[in-house]
Order: sequence, then C-alpha cells, then structure tokens
Amino acid sequence: MLRALIAAALACALCAGGASARTDGGTPAVFVSVERSSKLVGVDLTTGDIVARIQVPAGPRDVTSYGARYVLVTSPRAGAVTLVDSFQERVLKVWQGFGRPRSVATNGAYAYVTDAARSELVIIDLATRRIISRVKVRPQPLDVAVGDVALITHGSASRKLSVADLSWNRGKALRFRHFYAGGSTRQISRQADSAYAYVTYSGSGTVGALHWGVERLRWRRDVGTLLHDIAVDPYHGQRLWVTDRVEGTVLALFSGNGLVLRRLRGCPGASGLAFVGSAWVAAACRDANAIAIWRQRDWERKLVRVGGRPYAGAEVVLP
Repeated sequence: MLRALIAAALACALCAGGASARTDGGTPAVFVSVERSSKLVGVDLTTGDIVARIQVPAGPRDVTSYGARYVLVTSPRAGAVTLVDSFQERVLKVWQGFGRPRSVATNGAYAYVTDAARSELVIIDLATRRIISRVKVRPQPLDVAVGDVALITHGSASRKLSVADLSWNRGKALRFRHFYAGGSTRQISRQADSAYAYVTYSGSGTVGALHWGVERLRWRRDVGTLLHDIAVDPYHGQRLWVTDRVEGTVLALFSGNGLVLRRLRGCPGASGLAFVGSAWVAAACRDANAIAIWRQRDWERKLVRVGGRPYAGAEVVLP
C-alpha cells in the first residue's frame, strides 16, 4: 500500500504529468497485488491495458516501489516478501521465514517490514538482498512508514504510535519511543521532509494528524465510514488522500485540518492508493476485482479488471 515515500526518481520521471511520460521515454504504470490469483498485475495508465502478470507467493497484499522500477510485495499467508523487477517482469528475490509480514516500506536503500505474527520489524539491505536485522516491537506492529525515522502503528487496540530512530549507513533501528496517537491506529503515511504523519483509526471513518517530532496529536476528523489506506500526495504539499471501503470512495483532504476537498466515487471496497505523477490517482477496488484510475485533469474514472481481490498498488515508470 503507498504509505511509503514516493521515490525521487519516479517523481522526476512523471512530474510533467502523464502525457509527457511516454515522450520522455517512460510509460507510467501501477503494479497491483491480487490476492486470489497470487499475482502482481501491471497496468499501463495511459491506455488501461494490462502489461504484466507476475506470479508471487500466495495471498499478496502490501506493495511499495522504489527507483521507479522495483516493487516489493508482502504475502502474509505465505510468510514471504518478494522483490520484483517491473521492467523485466520477473521475481528477483523471495525472502521466506516470516511469520506474517504485513506492511513494507522503503527508503531505497533498505526495506522495513512489519511481522505481525512475531512482533518484529525486519530490515532488509536491498543492495545485498539480505535480512540484516530483526527487532522486537510490541505490541503487534501493523503498518510502517519510513523516512529519516520509521513510524509504526500497532494492533491489540494499542493507542500508541512508535517512532524508531534509524541509522542511515547501517539500516539499523537505534532507539524506539512511543506516544499517544489519539486512538487505535491502523494505517499511516508520513509527510516527506517533515515531522507530520497521518493515520486512519481501526474500525472507523476517522483520520488523524500527528506531529511525531513533538509527540502530539494535531487534529482528528470524521470523514467517512470505514477508512483503509491513507497517503500524502507527493505532488501537492497540502493534500492527503484516504480510501473508504464501505462507501467505495476515495477522498482528498486538506492536510491542515482534514477538511474534505474532493470525493471520488465508483470504487467498491476501496483499498490501497497510488499516485503516478501529478496526472493520476489510482485505488484498488476489492469488491469489483478492479483498480480505479482517475485522471486529475478532469477526474474521469477508468475501471480496469485485474482479478480477484486486489489489495494495493505501487507506481513505476516502464521503459
């Protein structure tokens, strides 16, 4: 799911929008996890065509990308994390031996995976493709977002958010601190280059903003029925997006106070979010076995069937 930061290379490749992506030598695409078929499905956003179907371990869920090319996928049911090359449409590495890997985020050098079954934060060196650290995190870690720190939400009705200070040259989690997050949090997205983070709360339509630098809750707002994914728009500094699974909507919010700016409809079971340049917003529509793609120029929606129970998507730029 894009709770992780968007890779800088991707932003540069797509900053002029979708029309220029092809002429500049790249094709904007989303790679989405499809649980029932255990596949990672690639969709060309300029045409809506399916361009790849890659087999991965059973029940893939969370997805993130880096370098505008590589995709990481968790498979909780199989206890595995997979690295995929979207250019070559092939699996490069499968890390086995997880209990239940739930969420994955990356800063490009390292991948950070929450293992909900073993209460661990697992750190993978992407250069050597080796697991270099397993750190106990309690209570049960759920979602993770990374930047200069790692931010972790918890299960077991915990009302705390954890902040892990990171060693950039070794990929280690050096120190953990915890603070009250305003309720039991589910998903998290941090704002790049700032001390702000945004969360959804378990079993609710509520979104919250946190200032993790000073460890306090900025605001909370009810905006829907059952929120799932949350992501900061990397191309619009004051906008964030959430999905509502019950209402089948994708909402744009003002990051300053959570005010709803736009409500996009027509995505039954709306789940994971993806942004591809400033031109598109995409979401997995689990109850429609599809992804919805909205063109930001006119907010026209395109529904692309990808298979049974898509969960999350990540953006790449294909050659």
